[in-house]
Amino acid sequence: MTAVDAPAGQLSEQQLGSLYQYTVEAYKTFEKLAERLPNPLSANMFKAFAIEERASRDLLDMKIASAGGSRLRVTLGADLQFEDILEGDLSFRETTEFLIARERTMQKKLMDLSRTAVPGDRNLLVYLAASKRSHMVELERELELIKTDPDWYRREDAESRIAHGHPEA
Repeated sequence: MTAVDAPAGQLSEQQLGSLYQYTVEAYKTFEKLAERLPNPLSANMFKAFAIEERASRDLLDMKIASAGGSRLRVTLGADLQFEDILEGDLSFRETTEFLIARERTMQKKLMDLSRTAVPGDRNLLVYLAASKRSHMVELERELELIKTDPDWYRREDAESRIAHGHPEA
């Protein structure tokens, strides 16, 4: 058996590497958004996402080590849009829609993998997929708020806006 081959249903080194790389890139994106957004509610949400991604990275590290593998560097070419997000080239709505789509795609991939995974891998995949789902729910909330206030992520008065609504013009 080569380093890339894995028994049927067991995650391959390449699959683990891809999941690891996704997690690292998501962590970096969420951390940067948490640092840059003036809206305290949104910044705290992204901070929590970054913490979850770091925990996921640690779990993947443990899985890779237990499988006797080494981290494989995988380039996620489609995720070049991360640079657009971090540089502010996308609107808040585009950013949020992109993040929802990305989390949905990863959740689907994780659930697909979990259906045929060996029991030793299934728990990890289900755990990671549930994390993606929780991110989607919170991002969907943010998207609804952005639809009514396109500058939502800039709102330093977010708590007041939630509690009291928009001031009359």
